[in-house]
Amino acid sequence: MKTMVLSSSSFNSSTILERPLKFAVLGAGFAGLSVVWNLLQHTSKDSRICIDIYDETGIGGGASGISGGLLHPYSPKAKLLWKGAECWKESLDLLNIAERANTSKDPSIETQNLVWRRGILRPVINTKKMDILKENSQNFLESCRLLSIDKYGAQKLVPDICVPLDSAIYMPQAVNVHPPRYLQALFTACKNLVNDLAALGYDTKEINLLQKSVHSLLELSGEYDAVIVCLGAKADMVQELSGRIPLRTCRGVVAHLELPHDVMGKEYGDHSPSILSDAWLAIQGPRKFTV
Repeated sequence: MKTMVLSSSSFNSSTILERPLKFAVLGAGFAGLSVVWNLLQHTSKDSRICIDIYDETGIGGGASGISGGLLHPYSPKAKLLWKGAECWKESLDLLNIAERANTSKDPSIETQNLVWRRGILRPVINTKKMDILKENSQNFLESCRLLSIDKYGAQKLVPDICVPLDSAIYMPQAVNVHPPRYLQALFTACKNLVNDLAALGYDTKEINLLQKSVHSLLELSGEYDAVIVCLGAKADMVQELSGRIPLRTCRGVVAHLELPHDVMGKEYGDHSPSILSDAWLAIQGPRKFTV
């Protein structure tokens, strides 16, 4: 996920006084919507800004909308956790904001879960990763512990789970997110913030979702004070950025599975964690999960 800000040469103090600051945010996924929220949240109430969000498929239409939804501050190398606390806190704050926006004012309407706070279990499946995982378990964040446990500890959390090397990492504070629901709720939170300010007499913020792609930054030239690129690997499809950013794409298959109710057997425990290995299982209920 890459974010890039490109400033326009037309940006100056005189134009600020005459019209709203205009921002173009390319991409309506995790990066793009968090940028939109922070632009709205961290400008003063009387600062006039207009934000146009460009995404050809709409909210969460790209990789963000089909991602695994396992959120934790783990890194394959412990030294990369130096910014982990800041990013982890920001992520949890955004989840809380989205959850509040998702809560219906009508108690008769059942809202769908955005987040399952059930932790993540990672069995160690090869010796190459064992030392790295154990090193990370000694360098965890206070807000998200990493616990090194043996096979019996893992099987208390998930009965009969295979732990081939008798070692696993358990992250009890890690969460399982439903990406499309979360992104739609965060967009709703942005719209609610604009409307709440307008109700208080601050009709100074505007956001627009434009379902179109941008193939060249020249298409936006002269119209915006800044263009913020949040397209992930799709940034390579923008003419001026093509081949200039070291990005690569990877292919995978995301399967959303649900066990039929007429199948006899034990349901997945309400408090059992999701599972992260070479593949991941994002548990979303007693009989639903994503692979």
